[in-house]
Amino acid sequence: MRTIILLLISSLATFALAQDGIKKIHIDGHFYSTPIVTSDDNVVIASHNKTIYLFNNKGELQNSYTTNGWIHATPKQLNNSQITIGSYDKCFYFLDKDGNFLKKIEPKAGKIFTEPIELGHNKIAFGTGKGKIMFYDMTADSFYYAKVGHIMHGSPLTLSNGKMTIGGNGRRIFIIDTAANVLANYKTKGWIMHSKPTETTDGQIVVGSYDKNLYSIDTAANLNWKFKTKGRIHSSICQMPNGNLVFGSFDKNIYCVAPNGKLVNKYTTKKRIVSSPATVNDSVFAICGIDGGVYFLNSDGQLLGKFQAEGKFFSTPIAMHDGTIFCCTTNGNLYFISPEAVQKILSGL
Repeated sequence: MRTIILLLISSLATFALAQDGIKKIHIDGHFYSTPIVTSDDNVVIASHNKTIYLFNNKGELQNSYTTNGWIHATPKQLNNSQITIGSYDKCFYFLDKDGNFLKKIEPKAGKIFTEPIELGHNKIAFGTGKGKIMFYDMTADSFYYAKVGHIMHGSPLTLSNGKMTIGGNGRRIFIIDTAANVLANYKTKGWIMHSKPTETTDGQIVVGSYDKNLYSIDTAANLNWKFKTKGRIHSSICQMPNGNLVFGSFDKNIYCVAPNGKLVNKYTTKKRIVSSPATVNDSVFAICGIDGGVYFLNSDGQLLGKFQAEGKFFSTPIAMHDGTIFCCTTNGNLYFISPEAVQKILSGL
């Protein structure tokens, strides 16, 4: 494994300081997967070059594992510290917290695009390319599923009532229990692609659609309200501590909407927004654009600062435990923006 890591490190371009405190690494691969931060403050990110990478918060490669297919899905660290992720090779992988391979399973349900969720003790669920929500019992090593039809690109969410919700290319938002029973659904007019549902503090389920609407439904799949934009919504929605809902749209705007569906503010960028927002702290969030901008806004949707990267952003930025912001472009550039650099960006320096 050490030899493999050394070979990979030698294949990485020498990092460049775009400005003080910002480390850039180039990898020969296209990044569409959204990264995660582990309990050890490591970054896990996967690429269309079929490889899963694990970096520490200093941007140093710690480990990697190569699958047999493109990886578009978002990884997840389970309560037992294992790192899990699905692949275009139709398999689902389990690594330990340090990125070492443990096992893979093949649900025989098509390509896997979605992030998994944990349901109770030793059980996970995820969407698949053949219109199934797969449930995997890790103790019994067995599968069961809910058949929902159409490709499931969007990731599921575990609700506070123990049930789960997910949107799909069949233009529906589903409510499903842990026994794989479809309890209710709400029909939209467009696909729900990568927009993962968000449960708000007052119990709403909020999700974006390719019909250009942001939808709010209740846990019985009844519509509360919808908010119209002028572009498709690929972004997941983030609720800030002040209650506002923030997200991006293909109409180039970053939106800030109140919990009742009323517009608070919007900021217009140069190109469409595919990425989802990530909180930096209680009053600031970051979101990335196809124009290569990493935008920092406050919880009322006002721009505080921007970092210009080299490349286009599809995936979502993440904030590490020490305040470092990590983001990656579709042309293989990975950026580690230190807390000090973030403060300079926010102060306009």
